[in-house]
Amino acid sequence: MEREKIINFLEKFDYRYSVKNQVIEVKLDFSQKVMIDLSETNKIKIYDELVGWNFLTGLLVMSLKNAIIYNFIISIISSFVFFYLQSLISSINFIPFYFVFILWLLMSIQYYVIKLENFKSRIMNLQE
Repeated sequence: MEREKIINFLEKFDYRYSVKNQVIEVKLDFSQKVMIDLSETNKIKIYDELVGWNFLTGLLVMSLKNAIIYNFIISIISSFVFFYLQSLISSINFIPFYFVFILWLLMSIQYYVIKLENFKSRIMNLQE
């Protein structure tokens, strides 16, 4: 019964999805994919993945959690690079570029997290 409810919900709101065995794969905006695993009775597992070209990982395929960790490490490395370039070339101020880069990352992370959690909560509300 849960599978039919979820599929009806996806069709009602015009989501792009495919069904493979007991897994429903839903494609959200900006290369975000959510897998709903219904293989266990009375339990729904929801996995996410960023695929293709996206704002957080480029062409790498990984979960949102791993993408946040990946971007945290990249931002630390880029801060050293920006500050090193600032010490080498004093005529150009690299600090604004760094802040724009960090702002872009934070906004992208926020978008993907909100989109994923909103979708998860809507799926979980179907079960009540």
